[in-house]
Amino acid sequence: MKNLFLSLLMLISVVTYANHPEPGDKVSPRLKAALEKEFTGARGIVWESMDEHQLYHARFIYNNERVNAFFAKEGELVATGRYIDPANMPMNIARQVANKYGSYEIQDVIEYSRNGETSYVISIHNDKHRVVLEAYSSGNMYVFKKEKKNSSAKL
Repeated sequence: MKNLFLSLLMLISVVTYANHPEPGDKVSPRLKAALEKEFTGARGIVWESMDEHQLYHARFIYNNERVNAFFAKEGELVATGRYIDPANMPMNIARQVANKYGSYEIQDVIEYSRNGETSYVISIHNDKHRVVLEAYSSGNMYVFKKEKKNSSAKL
């Protein structure tokens, strides 16, 4: 249950950007050192405090990839996520998305790793809806969020 809660918490923070960015000088030296140790050479680092859960979320570029990392206040790395090309999703997940959501286009795929388990946050959309899915290599897939697109906002 705790793993599910933490997965949902990370998903919410990345998908909605609901937290307030922390300037780099307000993050403890311990957190900065932990990030540098795990992701040497990371650049463009933006920290977000998740005080109510005693976590810090860092968004940055590492090896030319957009990465998300979640740290406990003490500096322990809790989870990581990175944007991946939809073609790099596991085959069973790609087939399941295609079978259930064939009329949707994949917008983003974020691969998360935590405690040796990998999950995927998949944002898809069509003319009417935007859907965020959470999928696991085991084949389990859940709708995390579904919203109607605003039909009055035309370009």
